[in-house]
Amino acid sequence: MKPCDDLNVDLLRSLDNDLSEQELKYLRAHLDSCVYCQGRLERERALSRFLRESRPLYSAPAELRIQVSAAIERNSLRYRSRWDRWRRVSPLVLNWKMLVPATLVIALCLMAVPNIVQNVRAASYVEAALRNHNRFVRGELGPGIRTKSPEAVTAWFADKLPFQFRLPSSEAAIQGNPTYELAGASLVQYRKIPAAMVVYEAPSGTISLLVESSKAAVVAGGDESHYGALMFHYRNEGRFKVITWSAHNLSYALVSSIASSTQESCMVCHQRMADHGQFRRQP
Repeated sequence: MKPCDDLNVDLLRSLDNDLSEQELKYLRAHLDSCVYCQGRLERERALSRFLRESRPLYSAPAELRIQVSAAIERNSLRYRSRWDRWRRVSPLVLNWKMLVPATLVIALCLMAVPNIVQNVRAASYVEAALRNHNRFVRGELGPGIRTKSPEAVTAWFADKLPFQFRLPSSEAAIQGNPTYELAGASLVQYRKIPAAMVVYEAPSGTISLLVESSKAAVVAGGDESHYGALMFHYRNEGRFKVITWSAHNLSYALVSSIASSTQESCMVCHQRMADHGQFRRQP
């Protein structure tokens, strides 16, 4: 079957009923076995529905349209007398307040555009995190380095990324069995820019952490939750949970099939660190 990336255009064409019968049959067969593409199709449907349902908050009344048309017609004539020109144009001047609703509509539309773009870019980052997580789980993306040492991961990425990335160093004095075990890391791409992917193993499954510069990757949307100075964004993508956040000019996307809280998402990296107590759930 085609790789998921090769079906992006077909997914969009299916929303417009633009696929041939054979193409549609192939796409449906692929969707039956691919959770990632199912989630992608649902997000595209949601975005398309949002754009269709978006309407201006205000509409110009019929009276305003009539008055503007009349004013245009009056101004198209040449008048001999300055008094006549003023007398015929003055109704438009006196009714300038009628133009305020139309101006407000334009302003509101312009204000909404940045939010739409931000949410689309944030969804793209989530999709990249899910895609690379699935590639790793299926064995299509091998680890660039296998190690349980955060210091080794930091050193391995040192000359491979266009941004500074460092995993918190472990503390030998911390005792006990960790819930999440660092397994290794891989170098991946996001928007043709190198990105870091760190992999953890837990008894209940694999956890991946995608890291990219905040200049390239945007985090937004989902269910939002504050924890200290951080804002976490939660999404359910099929059987996966995705948590995104930004800190120190980096964007993070944590993907797992394990239900986790804000504190638990922090503990993935910090459980062996000296500051791990800050991220324990308070009684």
